[in-house]
Amino acid sequence: MKPSKKFKYQGGPSEILDSIQFSDYEIKSLKHGNTGHVLYKFPSKAHDWEDCWTMDLQTAKSGVIKYKQHLSGEKNESEDSRIESVVNKSAK
Repeated sequence: MKPSKKFKYQGGPSEILDSIQFSDYEIKSLKHGNTGHVLYKFPSKAHDWEDCWTMDLQTAKSGVIKYKQHLSGEKNESEDSRIESVVNKSAK
């Protein structure tokens, strides 16, 4: 039987880069230790607004815009339901 070779880990540590402020939201960025790619953290609609990483800054920015629209839509819905409940109470 052949002796197994021991492999050394060749990757380096990831480097945290400066965050990017976009539309009052902080997009965190880092340089991946193994690949050297720059990754951006953003809220993803496809994953129920959990933070995801992407290599494309434009994708991160569009995710932030969609997230802001989602938050403003929730505010409008809650205000609408409050108005409807007041209208229903006054109609009785």
